[in-house]
Amino acid sequence: MVALQNGVHLLDFASGELTLLHHPEADRPFNRLNDGKVDRQGRFLFGSMDMREEEPSGALYRLDADLSLHVLKKDIIVSNAPCWSPSGETFYFADTWTGEICAWDYNTATGDLSGERVFCHVDRSEGGAADGATVDSEGYLWNALVYAGKLVRYTPEGKVDRIIEMPVKKVTSVMFGGENLDVLYVTSMAQPPLPRFPEDNQLRGSLFAIYDLGVTGVAERRFAG
Repeated sequence: MVALQNGVHLLDFASGELTLLHHPEADRPFNRLNDGKVDRQGRFLFGSMDMREEEPSGALYRLDADLSLHVLKKDIIVSNAPCWSPSGETFYFADTWTGEICAWDYNTATGDLSGERVFCHVDRSEGGAADGATVDSEGYLWNALVYAGKLVRYTPEGKVDRIIEMPVKKVTSVMFGGENLDVLYVTSMAQPPLPRFPEDNQLRGSLFAIYDLGVTGVAERRFAG
């Protein structure tokens, strides 16, 4: 399953053929889909964004196993950082330029959200903003601080626990992997060039692996549909 500018598709790896499932924002030419993740029960939650990063024209969606699509939240500029606590009962999400990562109570039986609150405030003193995130087995949230070149680990209470400096500024997402889920993989942005921010070095667009963090990730589900 892939989320593209023109909707959610099934991708056949052998042939490269795309089968469209939903194009929820076909009437919004400046929007595209952005970040998404599968919950502990196999539902796919994903968000959209205004490519100009100006208008709150995006939304957060849930795609169920029966391929029905549901709107969970509207009025979003840039969707980012969807992830769940190890139990799956807390959902995290960011509208990037608000400077906040928020948390909700997550109904694992229905996939509904309730009890929205601010989980943490993102340090934007160096121009950074919340991008992709994941949660480790201890319930701590790891967030890629894009444009600041940092990874930040937050406690379950939303306090900064650890900061890792990266060799590029435009880090975009994080995910645990490896045989024992003890390697943190970090993606970074190569294109497009953004005049507001300095260009990265020759490592831009690289995939990084960080070892020996002393923590492990949580095994992720495949989409149940």
